[in-house]
Amino acid sequence: MKNYQDFLKKISKWMKQDINEDDWITRYFFTGSRMPSANLLLYFQDDVSVVNHWLMNGKHYAKTSEEWLKRMDRSLASIKPIMESTYGKDQAVKWTVYWRTFFIAVAELFGYNNGEEWMVAVFLFKKKKSHHQFSFPPIISLGH
Repeated sequence: MKNYQDFLKKISKWMKQDINEDDWITRYFFTGSRMPSANLLLYFQDDVSVVNHWLMNGKHYAKTSEEWLKRMDRSLASIKPIMESTYGKDQAVKWTVYWRTFFIAVAELFGYNNGEEWMVAVFLFKKKKSHHQFSFPPIISLGH
């Protein structure tokens, strides 16, 4: 192999465009969104200051998702009208299954490897003071 650039160019022509069609959670629950990195919000402090932040093991979020699933399963009769009004009567059962699957997937993802693969970033914010100085009430001179 002499020209890896040409080689990879040919390979790229055989490949399909990556549009995350198999990303079920993004498609149905976080449409158009991405999971931010744990430190992303540290770069956007124009209006707020990050007072502190923590990276928490995913075990607790896994347990939370498992508890949501249990509560959902115990409350199916009261959830049914909510699903029907939100997704339509013809889609309510499907979306109930989707939500059950979501809770199971989240529990498995965040619980994997004892919670050390997927983590939860927690931030404590403080509002920054306004950069603008206003005099209230404003003085308006209309003249005579």
